[in-house]
Amino acid sequence: MVEKEQKQIIIVKGLVTNDAGDILLVRRKREWHKEAHDKWEFPGGKIDFGETPEEAVVREIKEESGYSAKVKGLLPKLLSTVWEFPDRKSQQILICYVCDIIGGEASLGDHGVSEIKWFTKEEALKLECLPGIKEFLKLL
Repeated sequence: MVEKEQKQIIIVKGLVTNDAGDILLVRRKREWHKEAHDKWEFPGGKIDFGETPEEAVVREIKEESGYSAKVKGLLPKLLSTVWEFPDRKSQQILICYVCDIIGGEASLGDHGVSEIKWFTKEEALKLECLPGIKEFLKLL
């Protein structure tokens, strides 16, 4: 039996709120990854080499939603998820920042996002979300 490659990835998420207190979510477009496809989550992604986590989350929010944001604070919890693929196992360490929107407008410029929408916390908790999103929401 061949051992699968194992990889750990640090992912930053942005729990973005607007003036009304609504929460920004993006719907994942990942046909090749059925467990993630069409599920809602906060905008976010990997930290590029040389970036701080705060810089990465601001960049990812802009790339995935079109909105500009500023970091307000870090949620006091790290989460870990494991995804298994045919050729590898991937452990994602999730870091979530609370962010305020400071400008921009919704823009579907990211190939991995099919929809961008604002929800109340109560609405968001009822959605089909990627792992970790509801746990982070409950910390608000």
